[in-house]
Amino acid sequence: MPAPVETETASPPKVSVITICFKDLAGLHKTVDSLRAQEYAGEIEHIIVDGGSGQETTDYLQSLEPQPDHWVSEPDGGRYDAMNKGIEKATGDLIWLMHAGDAFADPDAVDSMVTLLSAEGQPRANWGYGRVRAIGRRGPVPTVWGAVPFDTHQFMIGSQPIPHQATVIGADLAKALGPYDLEFGLAADQLYLFRATLVKPPLTVARVVCDFDSGGAGSIRPMRDSFDDLRRGWDLFGVYPFGSRRKARLHSRYRQILATVVFALSKHGADSE
Repeated sequence: MPAPVETETASPPKVSVITICFKDLAGLHKTVDSLRAQEYAGEIEHIIVDGGSGQETTDYLQSLEPQPDHWVSEPDGGRYDAMNKGIEKATGDLIWLMHAGDAFADPDAVDSMVTLLSAEGQPRANWGYGRVRAIGRRGPVPTVWGAVPFDTHQFMIGSQPIPHQATVIGADLAKALGPYDLEFGLAADQLYLFRATLVKPPLTVARVVCDFDSGGAGSIRPMRDSFDDLRRGWDLFGVYPFGSRRKARLHSRYRQILATVVFALSKHGADSE
């Protein structure tokens, strides 16, 4: 009887999780713990880029067992500079940026995103996102967001931003996109995803994969700034919703004014209680 033929089983994609941190040791604890609770069968590479928070953070990083695959604690040029540093160190097939204070929603979060990006083959060339649940520093916030399925027009006009914390990018696509734009300010994450959308639309999964810290700098920035950045992005790429720069800018300014009024009214109501 002939000997059974051994077949090689492809290894699951390697996932690089990049965590940036600055003076948020409690948040870093939370993120590390949630990563180490993942039940993914493949390899997870953890890269931590701290902006020089101090000795207490360094002591914590040195105490971790097992050690992260790579960590550094040194001054940097801000969050997007730190993210670029992490991506440069990544050796995985897929890249997930999970900042200090954010956490995987459950032990199957990584597995679910790998399954999503692998469904059509070539996960290194794909990208996609799940949904996120906002968590405030004082407890849960009843907000879950992340539009599924993806709608290019709604994203382009700013109605349905992509949850960056729940986004996973294939390594080949990340290389093609290049680094985050350090000159674009706090909206550089949406600019990066804008660029990805121009290459190919994202895959989506209708499940919460990330609990994100709603007290982060990008979460509390004024609404008017988001619309300003959106218009800058259109001009940068020469791509406009409604097929017209004039129509797109008029629509954006109307929504910007409306959002500002709604925010002011809600704040006034909260202050008067």
